[in-house]
Amino acid sequence: MFQNQSIKFFILLVIAMVSWGFAWPSAKSIVGTEPPIVIVFWRFLATALSLVPVLIIRKESIALPDKKGLLQVVIGAVLYTIYNQFFLLGLSQGLAGAGGVLVTTMNPIFTYILVHTFQRKLPSGKEFIGLFIGLTGGFLLLKIWEGDWTLLFQSGNVYFLLCAFSWAILSMNSHSTGQRMSPMVYSFYVFSIGTVLDLFLAFPYDLGGVMDNDWNFWVQLLYLSVISTTFGTTVYFYASSRLGSRTASSFIFLVPVTALFGSWIFLGEEPKLSTLLGGLFAISSVIILNRTQGKKEEVSATEEELEVPN
Repeated sequence: MFQNQSIKFFILLVIAMVSWGFAWPSAKSIVGTEPPIVIVFWRFLATALSLVPVLIIRKESIALPDKKGLLQVVIGAVLYTIYNQFFLLGLSQGLAGAGGVLVTTMNPIFTYILVHTFQRKLPSGKEFIGLFIGLTGGFLLLKIWEGDWTLLFQSGNVYFLLCAFSWAILSMNSHSTGQRMSPMVYSFYVFSIGTVLDLFLAFPYDLGGVMDNDWNFWVQLLYLSVISTTFGTTVYFYASSRLGSRTASSFIFLVPVTALFGSWIFLGEEPKLSTLLGGLFAISSVIILNRTQGKKEEVSATEEELEVPN
């Protein structure tokens, strides 16, 4: 019986990871139809509304613990808005598969570096090796050897790096807030406050102009909000609560692979050797860093908040 339950949760985790990975080609397919902030507004609104029945079913209390909790969700909303702007700007210029690999693998490395910087802790020998491998992977993904820095902008990689960095800060914020409220309540407030914020930012644009888009736009928008974000996140937290965060986080490495091959299948983006090797190096780096932290029996933001941008 226990084995059957475990298999069920494993399957649910795979489905959640696939839904996160496919968010990259999904967003790429509509990125040029509307200004990025308009797409962000409608995505946030749809996600906030789709989280309501989840909170009702789970009987979650939406009461904020205190003023600090309010401040943290406001910061989360601002950071997630910034991330989504970089996300769409990067996709408007770059490849969805390469961006999915770069952001989802470099995010936990950035998170690790930020956590150790704030804690003023030097990495151990194994951690230095892990970071070196991770940076090597980043150089491969960015194709630094070409020496043309203008390509970083033309390929959208600068925006993808800013995506990973902003998500790393968001991960630290959500990890801290997770000690005070449930992840689903945090997400509800982040998207709800973000919707209001984005309404003002998108006001100069034609918000109602999205109604002129075809059915593909709305299918992809609903996928990004309801399936990838609400469904994928709910399934991930539900399965990780039964299997443990360490087991669940190991499935996250399916996301860059899914993003890469999903972009190949749906957008015709053939994976480049530099992307494959860079992604492999970056994934190896995160595995080394997480195992090192596990041996120390510490609960770090890198391990507990290995969230996946999408």
